[in-house]
Amino acid sequence: MVLSALWLAEALASSFPVLALVEEDKRPAALRAVRRASKSAHPLLVVSAGEDVPLGRGMVGTILIENLMDVEDQAAAEDLLVGLLPALRPDGVVVSLDATKHQETEARLAALFLAAALTGITQVRPREGALLTIGSAPPPTVTAIRAARPLAAPGEARE
Repeated sequence: MVLSALWLAEALASSFPVLALVEEDKRPAALRAVRRASKSAHPLLVVSAGEDVPLGRGMVGTILIENLMDVEDQAAAEDLLVGLLPALRPDGVVVSLDATKHQETEARLAALFLAAALTGITQVRPREGALLTIGSAPPPTVTAIRAARPLAAPGEARE
């Protein structure tokens, strides 16, 4: 599953089936991407989603997020990751693709993955200026406990 990045979903669909979740305002571009993928016989499904991820528990093997660092509020970025956990299969992974050359950004991403209870966190630089942060799904009991923790409103302190 790819969040928001239509270009990436379309590129990946040439290799395997892809589900892309996009914001409502990206609907026209999403329809064009689906048409192009269909003409090429590539399986691409695009769903418009709001705040909630419309997926069943344990249904997704990989969730790819482009530019997690664009979520400036640390609590909101953490809540995004935590909200994705229930959709991950027990052997699933979350991958964030970010453009950065700064070690501070690498550290912030690693801290976000750790705060969301992801395990086996790894960071890879496939090329200059690109950073992949990869984390594995936590055990189901940890996911349940972490997902049950109340989410903080933007700007609100956590308990």
